[in-house]
Amino acid sequence: MPNNVVGNTFRAIELEPQGTAELEFSKFVEALLEKLRRLKDERFIYYEALRKQNTKWANGSRWVLALLGSIAFLLTGLAAALRFAPEGFLQKWGLDGFDKGVLLAVLAIYAVMGAISFYEKGTDKTTTYFRHLGIILAIRDLWTKVQFEFLKELIVLKDAADRKAAEAVARERIRALAEAFCNDVNKITTGELTEWRTEFLASLSELEAAAKKGTDDVTKQIQETVRAAETAATGAKAAAEKAAADARAAAKTAEEANKPGALNLTLSGDFDDEVLISVDDIEVARSRGKTIALERVVPGLRKVSAHAKKGAKDVETALMVDIKPGLQRLELFLD
Repeated sequence: MPNNVVGNTFRAIELEPQGTAELEFSKFVEALLEKLRRLKDERFIYYEALRKQNTKWANGSRWVLALLGSIAFLLTGLAAALRFAPEGFLQKWGLDGFDKGVLLAVLAIYAVMGAISFYEKGTDKTTTYFRHLGIILAIRDLWTKVQFEFLKELIVLKDAADRKAAEAVARERIRALAEAFCNDVNKITTGELTEWRTEFLASLSELEAAAKKGTDDVTKQIQETVRAAETAATGAKAAAEKAAADARAAAKTAEEANKPGALNLTLSGDFDDEVLISVDDIEVARSRGKTIALERVVPGLRKVSAHAKKGAKDVETALMVDIKPGLQRLELFLD
């Protein structure tokens, strides 16, 4: 390739019609062929540069995906083997629960493969690589064809009886061949633009759909997380309120339990002198009357007993009483 040629698809061939038409036949052919070669080189260099940009990706991505897929397949089999392995074997080698880590690694590998595939689908680098490769081969074929056609016309001219008349005919045929070559090369460029535009718009549509789906999925997950947080907060609030109510009830119960009880004790039966009143076999009062007030009795199940004499005979009675905070009435019969 000439060093002074720059890749380009916008520049048309520069024939300089007036000067080219006045050239003698050999110079005319030489000048026209050189201009066609420059046009070919510009297009060829342009698409060759684009092809080189995507060569590593087109060849490397397939290799990476194949390698990752093989590793994922192997690790999946390993995880299945670990899942069905005897527990004693796993514990002996410290592999208990190791299959979960393997499955997480497989999931990560498939995520990477999915990301690579999504990037390829969004950029069409591999498709672009093969499209540019096809264009380069098409330009090569057109250039080969036009050179042989030029050679054919020159051979026919060489064997012509009337060279002057044959030169005029050959000049027109060569001009037509050059025009056809330019048109064919331009059709390739225009067709490539159409294909690129179609792939580009399709890629944008797919990316838009993927972005919308991703946004919807993330929004749904956020909403579910918010609802779960609200539910948890509501549950925590209800639990806190219940705990507070239970605490208040417990405090009230404890407060009431700490309040002493009181008994209005009524005695029935005859006795002499005074009667001895005991709570849990501990004397708490003596009285000559039959109505006795007992204060500051510890709440709970208590034994309340009365003991007195009737003549030379001891009379007594006892009852088990559930003493509660506050005032209670109790009747004992001395016999």
